[in-house]
Amino acid sequence: MKQISHYEKEKYLKICTILFIILMLFLIITKFKKDTNVELIEEQKKSELFSSISNNTFVNVSKFTIYGTHFNLEGTLDLIQISGIKVTNVDLIVKKLNGDEFILDSSFNFSDNTLSFSTTDKINQGLNLDELSIDNFYVFVKVAYSNSDIKYYTLKNSSEYSNLTYYTITKNNSNNKIDITFEKYNDIPYLALKVSKATSLPQDVYDIAIDPGHGGLDSGATKSGYKESELVLTSALDLKNKLENLGLKVFISRDGSESQTEDTENNMYEENGRINILNTSHAKVLISLHINNNSYSKSSGGVEVYAPNDCDLSFAKLLAKNIVDYSGSYYSKLSTFKKDDGVYVHNFTNADILAFKNRATKNGYEPYNITTSTPYLYVIRETGGISTNAFVDGRNKNYGKNNYHNSNIGIESYIVELGYMKNQNDLENIVSNYGKYMDGIVETIKSAFKI
Repeated sequence: MKQISHYEKEKYLKICTILFIILMLFLIITKFKKDTNVELIEEQKKSELFSSISNNTFVNVSKFTIYGTHFNLEGTLDLIQISGIKVTNVDLIVKKLNGDEFILDSSFNFSDNTLSFSTTDKINQGLNLDELSIDNFYVFVKVAYSNSDIKYYTLKNSSEYSNLTYYTITKNNSNNKIDITFEKYNDIPYLALKVSKATSLPQDVYDIAIDPGHGGLDSGATKSGYKESELVLTSALDLKNKLENLGLKVFISRDGSESQTEDTENNMYEENGRINILNTSHAKVLISLHINNNSYSKSSGGVEVYAPNDCDLSFAKLLAKNIVDYSGSYYSKLSTFKKDDGVYVHNFTNADILAFKNRATKNGYEPYNITTSTPYLYVIRETGGISTNAFVDGRNKNYGKNNYHNSNIGIESYIVELGYMKNQNDLENIVSNYGKYMDGIVETIKSAFKI
């Protein structure tokens, strides 16, 4: 057999190298052309979409929020009335470049020439960001007139807030990133929601937050040598482990390593206090665990779930039901603030408001803007930002400041009272079966978020 010479080997390698380079160049040029064509097609579709848009009348968005997994907004549109022509229908529309659109449930009011709208009166309803597919979405107000005209109006940011970024709850080790942005196209302002695949969650973004109540100097309720702070911590660590086994990223406000001399009862608004560190988790849902110290009835006891005001209570109802079913416990019979079996909404009463006002006057600061719609329980209120009327802004010098009191991104927060410390049956069941109580919470999160 003839042996290949060194020269022929080099020649062969050079030819292979050249062919490889040509192939790579071909693939790069092909991809470039493809990408360019995609961008060109996208631009053409965007031009078509905005060609039918009013370019001199815009919707002024005065407020937009994310609470939990839901996006909501409100605003106004000034319309010029033409004699004989009336508005017959108004919808808030979410459109894609391919022409698909869906209606976002909203309420509209028309007064003089001003059309006002809001997406929902329930802070945990609205547009579910976790259900959006990977695509670009554009939001418009669609107005139908009596002369059969249909006009689309774009949305302009007239609020004090800037663009938002949201990450969906982890499912199958995967997350989507949603950029909620106010932009311009040919000087036309518009609102877009751009959904893309996230490589991973940022370090400071979690799915679920857990808050074991009390801790440090504050032991909470006590009985027979048991401390609320220790029992809920044991429960919280079990819950954290179970949620992480589902692939969720879980934040916990304390893990038992905190100093026993820390004043957790009074430092909740300090820089590293309970409220600020919970807010920095950017979680979607917060479960705050407690054991009731209320002495309403030693013999009754039972499970209580406290929910935010102006909130759809479906999650709270399911949470209470699953905890009761899994743990073998029962619903509390407490009637004050009760909304459903085991579900409560505790807002400020007029007496509470007066007491806060008197305190402000005594200490020389302007009273907070508190109403009977403001959540009383601070963990729920102060982790929801403007959605739950958080108000601790530092004016009361006896406390620190909630750095997120004016945030338009809030955590959907619930306080779970596992039972009553003074009820012997409750205490024994919690001590023996705390894992089953946590199983009820896990099942609720799995069901609610389709994990």
